[in-house]
Amino acid sequence: MPRDEVLKGELREQQFAASLTKVLRGEADEVYGDPPKFFANTYPTGGLKSLLRETLGRLCGVKLSNAPIIRLETSFGGGKTHNLIAVLHLCRGGIELRFISRFVSPELLPKQPIQKIAGIVGPDMDVANGIDHGTVRTYTIWGEIAYQIGGQAGYEVVRKSDEQRTSPGTQVWEKLIGDDPSLIMIDEIAAYLRAAKGTTVGSTNMAEQTVAFLMSLIKFVAESQRAVLVYTLTDSSDAFGKETDELREELAEARSVSSRQEHILTPTAENEISAIVGHRMFASLDHEAAEQVGEEYVRYFGKMIEQGADLPQRATRSEYQAEIVQDYPFHPELLTTLNRKTSTIPNFQKTRGVLRLLAQTIRDLWETHPKDCYLIGPNQLSLGADQTANDLTSRLDRPQFKQVIEADIVSPRQGTLSHAQEVDRDWTEAGKPPYAQRVATAAFLHSIVQTGQSGVEPGDLRLAVLQPGDDPALIDKAMQRLLDRCWFFDYDGMRYRFKTEPALRKIVDDEMGLVGKVKAKSELDDRIRKVWKKGIIAPVFFPTEAMDLDDDAAAPKLAVIHYDAASVKATQTSPPPDLVLKLFEHKGSLEEYRTYKNNLVFLVADADQVERMIEVAQRYLAVHRIVSDQDRMTEFNKDQVGKLKKMAEAAELDLRIAITKAYRHLYYPSADAPKKNGNLAHHLLQPADQGEVETDQTSVILRVLKSLDKVLTADDNPLNPQYLKAKAWPTNTPSLTTEELRRAFAQRLGLKMLLDINQLKKTVKDGVTKGIWVYYPSEEGIGYGTVSPAPLVEISENVTLYTLEEAKRIGVKIKGETVVEEKCPVCGQFPCVCDDDDDDDGKKLTRITVDGTPAQTFQAIADKCHDKKIKGLKRLFIRVEGPGKNAATAVRSLGLAIPQMGKAKFSLDQNMVLEFGNSESFKVTFAGSWDRYKRVKTLTDELSKEASNANVKLVLRAEFDSDLDVGGDQFTMIRDVLESLGIGKIAVEAVPSSPETNNG
Repeated sequence: MPRDEVLKGELREQQFAASLTKVLRGEADEVYGDPPKFFANTYPTGGLKSLLRETLGRLCGVKLSNAPIIRLETSFGGGKTHNLIAVLHLCRGGIELRFISRFVSPELLPKQPIQKIAGIVGPDMDVANGIDHGTVRTYTIWGEIAYQIGGQAGYEVVRKSDEQRTSPGTQVWEKLIGDDPSLIMIDEIAAYLRAAKGTTVGSTNMAEQTVAFLMSLIKFVAESQRAVLVYTLTDSSDAFGKETDELREELAEARSVSSRQEHILTPTAENEISAIVGHRMFASLDHEAAEQVGEEYVRYFGKMIEQGADLPQRATRSEYQAEIVQDYPFHPELLTTLNRKTSTIPNFQKTRGVLRLLAQTIRDLWETHPKDCYLIGPNQLSLGADQTANDLTSRLDRPQFKQVIEADIVSPRQGTLSHAQEVDRDWTEAGKPPYAQRVATAAFLHSIVQTGQSGVEPGDLRLAVLQPGDDPALIDKAMQRLLDRCWFFDYDGMRYRFKTEPALRKIVDDEMGLVGKVKAKSELDDRIRKVWKKGIIAPVFFPTEAMDLDDDAAAPKLAVIHYDAASVKATQTSPPPDLVLKLFEHKGSLEEYRTYKNNLVFLVADADQVERMIEVAQRYLAVHRIVSDQDRMTEFNKDQVGKLKKMAEAAELDLRIAITKAYRHLYYPSADAPKKNGNLAHHLLQPADQGEVETDQTSVILRVLKSLDKVLTADDNPLNPQYLKAKAWPTNTPSLTTEELRRAFAQRLGLKMLLDINQLKKTVKDGVTKGIWVYYPSEEGIGYGTVSPAPLVEISENVTLYTLEEAKRIGVKIKGETVVEEKCPVCGQFPCVCDDDDDDDGKKLTRITVDGTPAQTFQAIADKCHDKKIKGLKRLFIRVEGPGKNAATAVRSLGLAIPQMGKAKFSLDQNMVLEFGNSESFKVTFAGSWDRYKRVKTLTDELSKEASNANVKLVLRAEFDSDLDVGGDQFTMIRDVLESLGIGKIAVEAVPSSPETNNG
C-alpha cells in the first residue's frame, strides 16, 4: 500500500531534495529535520550502514582504527546528502533506539552529543558576499567551519585567514579541535570551486586557496585521534564534473599521505534502488504477491517464446524471476532503465529523480486502478501528467521532447488525440488495452538519453510492455502502426526510439488525410492536361461522348480517357474498354458512324496504377499546403524547411512520373487488329517508351507510333505512288482532288497517319513523274504529266489527280507534250519568244520577272526554268508595295515569312509612310540586313496596325550560297509559306545561277 503522502500528493519538491544546510540550521522539512520521521522513511542501504559504522566508531572512541577520511562518490541524487544527514542526526543524539536499530549497533551510538560538528554545502556558500551570522560574516569554507565548530570565538582563530582569503595551516585546527571528537562534512565542493575560480587572491584565486585548505585539513584529520572528515564527489559525467576531476588531481598528494586512512563509499548500490524506492513509496508490500507475479510472468514469457515471440532469453530464467520478486511492485525493466540509462542524464539526480518520477505514477495508478496492471513498468509512466512530462523533459534539459509526448504519445488538449491514442482507439473501444500508448511510453523512456544508449531493441521493448494474457502480435502491430502514424517515432533496423525532429514524411501523411480524394483528383486532372501538350498530335482530354471527339481530317487526335471513366489491366492483349470502342465507332450527338477513324489514338490508365496516382496527387497537394503556409513553416528548423522544399520539388516530379506510369495503354487503329476489338490495336507502354518525364509526353506517343510504323513523318521515306493509289484511291474512281487524297489518310485504317503534308506532295509529284496520274491545277488550266516540268504540288480542292485514261478521255492538255506547230504571228517563231529575256545575241536567260499570287508566280518561275533547262537560282527578289492597309498587312506578313524560308542570306529595302489623322504621320526608309530589320519591324508592325492610311514598299532579297533548287523542297516551302500567310499580289524576280551550275 502506498504511503499516505504519496496518495495525497503531499510529497513536495523540497522533500525530494535533501539539504544539509537546512538540517544544520533547523529549517528543514520534517521528513529530513525530524529524526524519527527521517529514519522511518529511509532504507538502510549497505553504504549508509558502512558510513555510520565508520564515522560513529571513530567519533565514539569504540573503533579508533576506523578511517578518519571518508569519500562518498556517486552521481547527483544518489543519496550522498541523505547519508550525511543520517550521520548528523545520530551524532546529535536523542533518538529512541527503535527508530535507528536497523541502521547502527547501539554500542556505536555516542553517549553524549558530538559538540564539534560542521557541515559545508558548496552551492550554499557565497564566495563574493560571504555568509552573515549577525556579529560575524564568514567568507571562506575554513571561516565557516571554524564558526560552526567554535562560534564567534572559534572564528576569531581564523579571522585573518578568512578575511584575506588565504588558506590556514594545520595549527588552526589543532587549536580549534584538538583531540575532541569532531565531525566535518563537506558536500558538493565542486560547485563551490567553480564559483571560487572567479575571485582573485594575490597571484592565485579562491579555488586554488580552497584546494590548499582541503589538503591541510586532510593532513590534520588523518593525524588526529577522533576527528572525521566526510566529503562528497560526483561522477565526472555529472554537473561540475570538470571541477570534480580537477579536485581529484589536486588532492592526489594529500590522498597519498592519507590513502591508508581514507575510505571510499557508494551510498546506494544498484541492487538497492528498488528497495529504496519501495520503502519510500509504500508503507507495506505483499511479498507473497511478489512471488506469485514473478512466477506468472516468467511462465508467460516462456510460453510466448515457445510460440515464436521475439523476447530476450533472460526472461525465462530463474534469475529474472528473482529480479521481479526483488523489484516488486516495479518492473525490472523500469528500474533498470531509470538506473542505467536515465540516471546518466546530468540533471536526473538518480535516486532522487526516481522517487520524484514514480510518486506521480503511483498516485495516478491508484486513482485509476487499471485492471491489467500487475507491475509498474515503463509503460505506466504518467506522461499525460504535467509534472511527469516536465520531469522527463524540461527538468532534464530536454524541452524538445515535450512536443514528442504531445504529438505522438498523449495529447494534453481536450478533444484532440495523439497519434498513439488514435492507434489505440479501435482497441480500447473493443475492450482491449491501449497497446500503442504502452509501446510509445516505454520507448520514450529509452529515447531521452540521446547518447549511444538511446533507443530500445524490439525484444527488450516487448519484454517491458507485455503482461500475462497479452498477444505479442498486437504489440508488434502497435509498433508498426506507430511507425506509420507518429511524427517522431523511428526504427533504424536495430532500435526503436523517439527523435526530436519530426519525420516529415509522417507529417505529410497526416496532411494527406486533410486533402481528400476530391481535391486530389481535381489537381490530378489539371496536371494530366499539362503532361500531354498540343503539337503534331492534338490531345483531347477526358471525352465521354462521341460528340466530344470531332470527326475530321485535321491533326490526329490523342484521346486521353479519364481514369474514373475507364481503365485497363496491364496485359499485352488487353481489349479496348467499351467507352473507347464507342468513341472510336461513332461521332456527333446522333452517334452516327465515324468517318475519320484513322485519325484517332487512345490513351487509357492502368487499373492497378490509378490509386497510386491519386495518392501521389494527395501527397503533392499535402506538401505544397505545408510549404505555402508561412506561419506553419516557422514551426520547423532551417534544415527541416530545406527538406520540405526539396520534398515539394520531388512531389512535383513524382506526380508526373505517377501519371505517365498509369497512362500506359495505347490503342491505335489498325487494319490488322481483331475486328472484335473494333480494329484497335493495343500497345503496352514500357518505361523505355514513356521516356524522360521532363519531356512532352505527346512526343513520346509520337515516337511509339513511329516505332509501330503507324505514322508518316518528315524523316520517313515517301510512299510509293502506286502503293498509295492502291490503298487510298477509291475503286472505279477516275479522279480525286489532292485534298481528298489527304483526307483518305484519316479514313483508311491500312494507311499511316499523315503527319507531314510534304510527304504527300512528294508522292503526288513522284506519281506524276512515273505516270501514275495526271496533276491538274484548275487555276492553270493545264495538266502535268511525265513530259511536264515537275509541278509545285498543292493540296487543295482546286487540284485534281486524274487517271491517265480519264485525262485522255476528257482531253486534258499536258504541259510539254508535242503539239501542232503554230508560229507566232509577231515573231514568226515556234515556240513564241516574244517574252523571252534572252539577248538578241542568244545569251542565256539572266533573270525571270513575274507577278501575281505566290502560287502563280512560283509556278511560272518553275515552268520558265524547266523550259530554259535552269536547275537553280542564285537569288530571289520579292516585292510587296501599294497604298492602303492591305499593303501594310502584306508587308507585315512578308516579315513573318522570312524565318520560315530556310537557309539564305536576307536583306531588305523598305519605304513606309503611315498616316494617323490629326495631321500625325510616320515615315521610315530602311536598307539593311534581316537581323537589323527585325528591330525596325517591331516598331513598324505596331504603328501600321494603328495607321488610318499607308503607302508602303518592301523588297526582300534572298541570296543562296548553295543554289536554290527549283524542283526542291525549299523552293516549294517558300511558295507554301507565302501562300499560307495570305499575302496577295507579289512581284518576284529570280536570278538563275551560273551556266556552269545549270549545265551540271
